[in-house]
Amino acid sequence: MNIGTKIKNLREEKHISQNDLAFQLGVSQGTLHNIESGNSKKVDFLLMDKICKFFDKDFEYFLDSNIINKVKKNSGLVGLNNVDTINNNFPENFLEEFKNW
Repeated sequence: MNIGTKIKNLREEKHISQNDLAFQLGVSQGTLHNIESGNSKKVDFLLMDKICKFFDKDFEYFLDSNIINKVKKNSGLVGLNNVDTINNNFPENFLEEFKNW
C-alpha cells in the first residue's frame, strides 16, 4: 500500500473530507487529491511531518517494510511509486534520527 492510499484510509477512518484535511495541512485540495490518488510523485518532508502529527502516526507507518522511497539529493522530496524505490540502505538509526528532527 502506498503513502497516498494510507493517507486516504486514515482520512476516511476519521470521517474527514479531503477539503478539510487539505486545509488542516495547509495544502490545496487538488494537491491532497493527487497524493491520495498516486498522481503526485513527490511529497515534501515537511508535509509528511504534518500528516504524521495530524494522524498521530510515526513516519515508519507510511513506509513499506524494507523499502524506502528514493530520495533525490538535496531536494527534500520523496518519490511515491515503486518505480522509484530502492532497498533500505540507510543506517539503522535513520528513522529514529528523522523522528527526532
